[in-house]
Amino acid sequence: MTQGHRGTRMDHTRVVRPSRSPNPQYPHLQGPLLKPNFDWQKWDELSIRLRGVAPHETTYNLWRIFRKYGEICFIEIFESRDGGARDGNAKIKFSPPPSSPFWNNKTQTIDDEENPGANYFVQVSLWDDRRQGLTIKSPVKHTKFYQPRMKMMASAIHFGLMVDPVSMMPLHTITPTHTEVNGTTLVVDLVRRRIVANFTAKFENPEYTPNYDRNNQYMFHIPFDQLTKIRRLDINDAAFALIISVESPPQYYRKRQDKLAGHSRENSQWKEWDTWYRQTDIVYDPYILQRETIALHKDRPVIDIGRWTTYLFEFAHANNTSALYAEIKQALQDFNIEIVSIPALTKIPSHSADLWSLIDPPKLQNASADLEFMQGSDGTFALPWEVRYQLEVCISREIINEYNINKAFVKKLADIAAQDPIKARNILEYVATLENRIYDPLSIFEDPLALAFTPKTEIPHYCAHSRKATITPSTMYLSSPTVETTNRVLRHYSRENKDGRFLRVQFTDEMAEGKINSCADKQRNDELFTRVYRTLYNGIQIGDRHFEFLAFGNSQFRENGAYFFCPTDHLSCEDIRKWMGTFDHIPVVAKYAARLGQCFSTTRAINGLSAPDIVTLPDVENNGYCFTDGVGKISPFLAQMIAAELQLRTTTAPSAFQFRLGGCKGILVVWPEAKEKEVHIRKSQQKFTATYNGLEIIRCSRFSCASLNRQTITILSSLGVPDEVFLNMLTEQLANYQTAMSDDDLAVSLLLRYIDDNQMTLNLATMIRNGFMAQRDPFVLSLLHLWRSWSIKLLKEKAKIIVENGAFLLGCVDETNTLRGYTHPNSAYGQQLAAEELPQIFVQVPDKADPNRYNVVEGICLVGRNPSLHPGDLRVVEAINVPALHHLTDVIVFPMQGDRDVPGMCSGGDLDGDDFFVIWDKDLRPPEWNCEPMNYSAPKPKVHNRPVEITDLMKFFVRFMKNDSLPSIAHAHLANSDFLHRGVKDPKCLKLAALHSKAVDYVKTGEPAEMPKELRARKWPHFMEKKYKPKEAQYHSDKILGLLYDKVETVNFSPQYEEPFDKRILRAYTLDDAILKAARQVKTKYDVHMKRIMAQQEIKTEFEIWSTFVLSKPRVGSDYKVHEEVGRLSDALKDQFRLECIERAGSKDFSILGPFVAAMYKVTKEELDIALAECRATKMAGTMKVPLRKMEPGHMPFISFPWLFEKELGRIATGIDTTDELENMGLSALALKEPGHSRKRQGGVGALDEDFIKREDGHVIHRGEELDLFNQISDTESYADESDLDEARVTRDEHWLTTGRSGEAVLATDFELPDSPVPDYMRKGTGVEDVVPQAPMDGLVDPREAARDAHSSSAEHRSVFEGMPEKFQAPANKLGYVRGNSQNLHSTDEYNSILTPDRSLTGSEPVASSSAVDDSADIESDSAEVEEEVVELEVKESSLEKLARLVGDTALKVPVTDSLEDDVVEEEEEVILEVKESSLDKLNRMMAS
Repeated sequence: MTQGHRGTRMDHTRVVRPSRSPNPQYPHLQGPLLKPNFDWQKWDELSIRLRGVAPHETTYNLWRIFRKYGEICFIEIFESRDGGARDGNAKIKFSPPPSSPFWNNKTQTIDDEENPGANYFVQVSLWDDRRQGLTIKSPVKHTKFYQPRMKMMASAIHFGLMVDPVSMMPLHTITPTHTEVNGTTLVVDLVRRRIVANFTAKFENPEYTPNYDRNNQYMFHIPFDQLTKIRRLDINDAAFALIISVESPPQYYRKRQDKLAGHSRENSQWKEWDTWYRQTDIVYDPYILQRETIALHKDRPVIDIGRWTTYLFEFAHANNTSALYAEIKQALQDFNIEIVSIPALTKIPSHSADLWSLIDPPKLQNASADLEFMQGSDGTFALPWEVRYQLEVCISREIINEYNINKAFVKKLADIAAQDPIKARNILEYVATLENRIYDPLSIFEDPLALAFTPKTEIPHYCAHSRKATITPSTMYLSSPTVETTNRVLRHYSRENKDGRFLRVQFTDEMAEGKINSCADKQRNDELFTRVYRTLYNGIQIGDRHFEFLAFGNSQFRENGAYFFCPTDHLSCEDIRKWMGTFDHIPVVAKYAARLGQCFSTTRAINGLSAPDIVTLPDVENNGYCFTDGVGKISPFLAQMIAAELQLRTTTAPSAFQFRLGGCKGILVVWPEAKEKEVHIRKSQQKFTATYNGLEIIRCSRFSCASLNRQTITILSSLGVPDEVFLNMLTEQLANYQTAMSDDDLAVSLLLRYIDDNQMTLNLATMIRNGFMAQRDPFVLSLLHLWRSWSIKLLKEKAKIIVENGAFLLGCVDETNTLRGYTHPNSAYGQQLAAEELPQIFVQVPDKADPNRYNVVEGICLVGRNPSLHPGDLRVVEAINVPALHHLTDVIVFPMQGDRDVPGMCSGGDLDGDDFFVIWDKDLRPPEWNCEPMNYSAPKPKVHNRPVEITDLMKFFVRFMKNDSLPSIAHAHLANSDFLHRGVKDPKCLKLAALHSKAVDYVKTGEPAEMPKELRARKWPHFMEKKYKPKEAQYHSDKILGLLYDKVETVNFSPQYEEPFDKRILRAYTLDDAILKAARQVKTKYDVHMKRIMAQQEIKTEFEIWSTFVLSKPRVGSDYKVHEEVGRLSDALKDQFRLECIERAGSKDFSILGPFVAAMYKVTKEELDIALAECRATKMAGTMKVPLRKMEPGHMPFISFPWLFEKELGRIATGIDTTDELENMGLSALALKEPGHSRKRQGGVGALDEDFIKREDGHVIHRGEELDLFNQISDTESYADESDLDEARVTRDEHWLTTGRSGEAVLATDFELPDSPVPDYMRKGTGVEDVVPQAPMDGLVDPREAARDAHSSSAEHRSVFEGMPEKFQAPANKLGYVRGNSQNLHSTDEYNSILTPDRSLTGSEPVASSSAVDDSADIESDSAEVEEEVVELEVKESSLEKLARLVGDTALKVPVTDSLEDDVVEEEEEVILEVKESSLDKLNRMMAS
């Protein structure tokens, strides 16, 4: 079996040898240090060169010919540098090296399997590459070198788990035969820094029908960074064992034995690595997975790769020398992995876990059995669902293992739950906050902290508790409920959400890996995407609740997340989608999904607004461009009310709000002409009609600093801005950050100038002004150090240079039509223009010295939007002072006139909520102005010729995960723009910029962007840190981004725990025990909720959550999105516990609240003092003294608790009242409420009862009624007259296809096969084959394929209709009369009683027979003669109108009648369709077997 396979993101054929004197400035380029070894027989791998290779040669043919010499791991047929014709050379790599030097023969005959007579000769020689035969230098001992890969032969591998620290339960054992021992190995791969295990699994089960006996090769990887210790056990004199336990499941792979695997005629490269396919399950019957729900407990795994994460390898001394073992042990030790000998290990006999049989209902359900279960018999215990959920949280997080749970534990938990379900849930929520495994679960019932734990507090009115499931390839992780800002759906169905029926689901790779990477051109990860689809299609089971796919929000979608819902007797997923809006008119799946996602935007409902008056406005368009796309108006009065409702800490109301109102979206800008309670909406803002549920606000306009990034710096450099400008800006910032750590005044100045998106720098500046930096408060100093580390990290990784003379603002339009628009210049593109030729903007931003005073920017400016990749994306404009616009602050006002809208020229922006940067720094003004803007047109979206169904959304979700090439395109653009001489102006970069725009639009159009091979980067600059690329594919960039990268040294963040707490607060009050006890109780709850958010977001410190300066790289999504999401979570957490503290104190009046805040500060100090004392104390660990507690964030108490009230702390410390002067806004009459409480209306009428809006025609629309402002029946965007119905059929010729029940091309297993031995659950496909090609299981004869062969062998002798599935087969003696049967559409699975998703979003049920006819009707004739056949179908359907819509415009011979009610008995109607087709053979091929 081939060894040493590499990770998915690297070329495993290369071994990196960095410089002998590595520059410590580039640690990512150092890698393992290598030393030549010229004895090729001892090399790890060996390459040969071929010359004279024919242009038509294939990698498969070369593999077929040369594999007789040894194990081939890589083949490349070389092409010219421009990606064109082949140059006649090739490279073949062997690992391990061949047994004999066959290249000494100088030539090799190349024949062709398909053309036996076509032979030719190639020249063969040893590859002249000094990297061959290299060894790895020890990172500790510089004179010590190791072999790159060291392999030990295992005599057995046991898969299982640790029942306690000294006992293992093996649950499956691999014991190789004498001939297989070389294939059961443990490889220490020092090149990739991981351990690789290889084994062959034998699948045998003579009692199982049908038979799936087979042998498959598997492999899994354990990265070094997951290991710190390996245990060794001496079994006897002849053998020893190594025991490895990991927290996160490793990545498993299965070897494809197909000799053609990974090869294609078009591809000039082949890697043996491409024959290894990721695995999600190892089971005997692979087809049973098709219909299984995703659950924590798996019924029949051979190896549960997600849960059995302890591995015991047995080694015979006879097969593994002591010298090899000593070498491996020393090498691992040098990489910080100790092999520790243990005296004994107890093996626990294998058995199934008792837990599931104790808490799950009996499999054979009947009324008496169900009743017995609910009442709780001696054998089973019914747990309330919230208790069951929390138990599975603990099990999924491996805090409690199901094999440690016995009947006594379940009985005790059930007894507590019967008395007090909340207490039982609280105990388990406490357990979920623990970090260490509990081997004795019964002990938690004796833990006083667990028994006293009460995490629930009053939460803000705009928040709700959210449950989350993370689905990985091999298992599922559940999270305790966390407090999050709600959306429209969760607010409307708040009762169901409180009952735990909504579930947020995210799909990721294994926990140690991160995101599932897209791979459109590879099949290696297809099983991962198949699991995602199965989850969406089959649902998730938690206890007795089955969660079905509901929909996904637009931001969720890009982060591979979705919402699931557990239906009730009265509410289904379909009911919720119907309530969300009317989407029937949208035939584009991508657009349909986006409109549904609009309802899941995180918003704040403005409940205080009653009866706003709606005014409709026309859009302003010119030359096909819309200048007002997404922008409306709102009155100043309503803006002030929104500011009060949101409790914004500003002296003036914001000028713009991003909003949702029914099916309308975009921004509303404050304009005086919008009177009193008016909201002005444009047609471009209404995307669909939906139920009116009040005005919802996503965010408000506010100021933040402009910043450069790698893309904008690259463009500006190409346009002529000198490198010294960027370097000087960077040098100044780095010096400022360093000085600010000890200079209060400079720190405040920088924090007020370098304002982040969440404006946390303003809060930190206020703390410093209140003297907390001078007093050395540990929390404030920690925040300051974190801010520096975060800022420098962004400088290093993204070249994020703050531009002080600039702003990052929301864009809007000039409703006064004063600003001059863009006109096509008379001079050539790139030349500087006179000011009067430039388009104009208006910008008003806060004064640097006094944020309450605003200044109007005037002069030449640069405007752009992130990301900018095209040189025309940055526009030079003129900022002018317009008195009529002085009421607008913290926004960029664009002109309403011109040949083209300016926002659209900035990377295709619009005004529905896009942010733009504006820069008026003269040093950054490029010599070259206004390059031609990219004229990108989005591809025509895929249009369905039938209503969009829920399975279409599922398929689109998975297709996007597999095909999203946006990150790879952006990386290729960055690398090429640095490497190529013309930079962003090079034709390659211009093509990549257009491709990037197409990839951005993928979520709207459903059309993926495919990156051609010639546009891929051949060389990678060092600043991109492509550490897995071979050295020859990297270079040290001397362009501006390389210079900036080299200039920045990352600063690690260390909390300042040892600094003193502020005596001004500690001495301010005399505090009694009662108030201190109350503060401790609230702090305990606060710490638990903080831990939950840290765990959910995978963030290491509380300081990052509190400040939103997140250092941790997000598992999925961008840093910007994480910054935004953490900001929302942090705000909700602070609001929640401010409310709790105010209630405990008794009032928010400072005289009462002040002492409680001081108590919060004091109890935090006491906890930290105890921890610091433990850090200074020591204990013996073996022969060494170690601290009792590590002074690291994971081991220290939280200290952010009192800073929920930073303003109150400032008032206690200084004696100065710094309360926001909101009364000066003229808002005193708005009666600002306490956090978490809704404002009550006079007269006792609830907000919901009085909430309505009034259209301009006087029509009143109440909450809950449909809102349609423009009487539109179709989306505002047009669709191309095309269909993707044939897409799968065209690309899936190798499969046995027919048309599925919803019109998609699927495997014919979705239909019954006459006389087929295939079980029902295997016949009923899910449609995943339409999304992800299903690779065959090696060594397994698919009974479906056997059935296919049996039927196809005689297909040519049948009539057209004989090949049809039974349910659609007509009597042989006459034309087919097919009666529609609802069982065909929603067939139940006798082997699986799970719920299946609704097949139609519109409520109409497609007729199976119509799909078959539609398929034949779409086939075009290939010959001149066309035969017409008349087929009479007897169709059972509620309406002929529906039939016409489903079948298409075929020749219906009967008039269309009115729709019948669903409860009316339907009569049979005869429809005659004319089917055009060239031959019976073609129809037979498409519709028969």
